Amino acid sequence: MKSIALVSLAIDPKTGQTDATAPFMVRALKPRNPLSTHPARNGIYEDEPAVIEQLLPGEFKARFEAEWTDDGWKFGKRVPDA
Repeated sequence: MKSIALVSLAIDPKTGQTDATAPFMVRALKPRNPLSTHPARNGIYEDEPAVIEQLLPGEFKARFEAEWTDDGWKFGKRVPDA
């Protein structure tokens, strides 16, 4: 089932700029089913260039369509900001 996940990029503490090459944090916006056997769905992800490409220069967070699988989140399109 698809849901919404918030992606937050790392920020370089020296420059205050986003670091698109660093791993990023993902937070599920829909509470996890307490009966689920999956581990917590929030976590650190990397090697997802299709996600990074959808962020504008200087942006550090955005919402994405995502689906939880046995391998973790599979990201889809960016959700427009409300």
